[in-house]
Amino acid sequence: MVRVSADNRFVLYVNGQRVAAGPARGDLDHWRYERVDLAPFLRVGANVIAAEVWSDGRDAPRAQISARTAFYLVPDDTGAMPFADGTNWLVRVDGSRSVSSGMAQLIDAVGGTYYVAGAPETLDGARQRPDWAAVRSSAPDWVPAVPLATGSDTPWHLMPDTLPQMRYETAPAGRLVRARGTAAGRFPQQAVTVPAHGEATFLVDAGAVEAAYPELVVSGGAGAEVTLTYTEALYSADKKRLQDRAAVGDGQALGLRDTFRPSGAAEQRFQPFWWRVWRFAELHVKTGDQPLRLVRFRRYRTGYPFKARAWFRSSDPALDRVWQIGWDTLRLDAHETFMDTAYWEQLQYAGDSRIEALIADTVSGDGRLSAQMLRAFDASRTPRAARESIVGRLTPAVAGLPQAAYPSGDYQSIPPFGLFWIGSLADYRMRWPDPTPVRESLPGMRIVLDWYARLIGANGLVGKGPAWTFIDWKPNLEGNPTGPDTKDDNGCVVSLAYLGALQEAAELEDELGDASIATRDRHRADGVAKAVRAHCWSAERGLYADSTGLKNFSQHANLLAVLYDVAPSAQHRAIMDRITVRNGGITAPNGVTGTSYYFSYYLARAAVHAGLSERYFELLRTWRDMLGQNFTTWPENPEPSRSDSHAWSAHPTADLLRIVAGISPASAGYATVRIAPNLGPLTQLDAAVPHPSGLIRVRYRRSGNGLTAIITLPAGLSGKFDYAGRSWSIGPGTRRLSIHPERGTPAE
Repeated sequence: MVRVSADNRFVLYVNGQRVAAGPARGDLDHWRYERVDLAPFLRVGANVIAAEVWSDGRDAPRAQISARTAFYLVPDDTGAMPFADGTNWLVRVDGSRSVSSGMAQLIDAVGGTYYVAGAPETLDGARQRPDWAAVRSSAPDWVPAVPLATGSDTPWHLMPDTLPQMRYETAPAGRLVRARGTAAGRFPQQAVTVPAHGEATFLVDAGAVEAAYPELVVSGGAGAEVTLTYTEALYSADKKRLQDRAAVGDGQALGLRDTFRPSGAAEQRFQPFWWRVWRFAELHVKTGDQPLRLVRFRRYRTGYPFKARAWFRSSDPALDRVWQIGWDTLRLDAHETFMDTAYWEQLQYAGDSRIEALIADTVSGDGRLSAQMLRAFDASRTPRAARESIVGRLTPAVAGLPQAAYPSGDYQSIPPFGLFWIGSLADYRMRWPDPTPVRESLPGMRIVLDWYARLIGANGLVGKGPAWTFIDWKPNLEGNPTGPDTKDDNGCVVSLAYLGALQEAAELEDELGDASIATRDRHRADGVAKAVRAHCWSAERGLYADSTGLKNFSQHANLLAVLYDVAPSAQHRAIMDRITVRNGGITAPNGVTGTSYYFSYYLARAAVHAGLSERYFELLRTWRDMLGQNFTTWPENPEPSRSDSHAWSAHPTADLLRIVAGISPASAGYATVRIAPNLGPLTQLDAAVPHPSGLIRVRYRRSGNGLTAIITLPAGLSGKFDYAGRSWSIGPGTRRLSIHPERGTPAE
């Protein structure tokens, strides 16, 4: 057993075989090492243990924090292996790889955009050493490694990684959908040759947007150049994505691009160091004096190794497809952290990751990535002093708040995201028996709430604060990303978000923290609620406004007022009627700003809280309509959308299980369960959700007004089954209910 890490990244090999990669991203105070068992890869006689280590400096992904390039490998038993002190290691600089600005390349390709993920790579075959990881070399460019001095000034605080290794699974490249310049034959299933002084283009459709390491193996072709372009969808001539994401036609492959330069050798392998995201990959080949044979093109899928233990199988195939696409989107965006978009940014944002954690935990029953996310945002509140040079002028004003995205080599503050981080803590506590990650975060939670308390003005509402007051990508709610907001203050919306965080925090304090602080939080929440009712309610509109000027109205302010019971319960249905369009999806009526795909998660929660669970099927029309565009993962926004890989839009995958199948925790730690189905037009549903003790499964069949329900709970779990205004106790094992409301007591 060895412990291995690097700054920035490593891939570990034993006798030329890839064994492990990492480390999982963190910060300098939380730098992770992987524990790896080398025994299965060792053989009798000589063995070569090798590592590929790289640091991309300014061109590293924005999510990458770094001190300086270094490698770490220590056996658990330092007396058992000859390399325990590092003196037997040799090192060389690999000059075959270079990187350039990904932002510049993407702006050149598709216009103004924001790209901060892995850099474009150029791999020069003439400078590669193909056997470097399998054969110990005596070449003069291999020199003894320099041991790193250890002590109090060592920049990394090492800790074990709690996550499994990311996936690295072989997968076919896909199918050829267009070839120009030469006969393609059956490429990529079979090899193809591009003649000398030729030019050819091959467009390959993977069938779905996925994250993978591409691999291209070529022979010959000295002087040739191959570019490999990755895109989530094809573009029209005016650089807009084709509406039909499966369409090819004359669509252009625009996006991130790697460059490979063959040396002329046989079976030369090219693979970028960092993984890529694509549905369509376009290989453009330009040869010199030698023909180039494309021997093999394939990919190695990567991402967090989640397994779907939940399922949703209904009488409506469209709903089943919505559920599956959401899960596929979450898996695409889940790696060593949750990511807002695996293609464009690869950053873990607090607003996005609350939704992503809900989906991941609900479907997989694996809470390790969620726990690491909670701890990351807590750690982000106090970045090490050595990094303060990049914190900038906002640091004093937002000191103690979680950063908007973390880990990150840059500093960004979106104070409302600190409130949604508190929501993530509350969500986690309901789902998992071990409260440790939540309890550890209570001091940080209190700092966030105290920070907002200082912004309360004379009218009792949250006043204008520093930094980016982002709520949603909607007019008057997107705030100012470059500094303090100077437009309409949206004090009512922010106050409502603060109030909700106070309510959630009070429950956590009651159970895990300080009862006196819980009382204080509830007192603060009552004061904010009173202020919102006094200054944000428009009797004329029958709605809550975004700010005290009572000019702008949104779904956001009103759904939060319903969700957190600022609005009297008698008004809930009327308010929801005024901010939604019947059978119109998440669309808002004229004069009301609607939610994005992201914030509609809270719209659905408000509908359920208002007793309108049946309306959830109407909200889902938005996702049903997107099915017609052949999305395989959900986009960031309606057209024109920058990203087709945004898991903040995937919340129906969790909500179909929670709202429609009706399965949700009823008490902290999932100690009890509540099952309250809302089947709408469905006649049949078979669904399951993992629980820490096993699997919860429900099977429903409707006939007329009657319902047959078969409910299976794991050992030790009990709860309630609610339907048609009645409630039944349920316990471990399987229970069958035949419910006919008009007949009274159900048959069992």
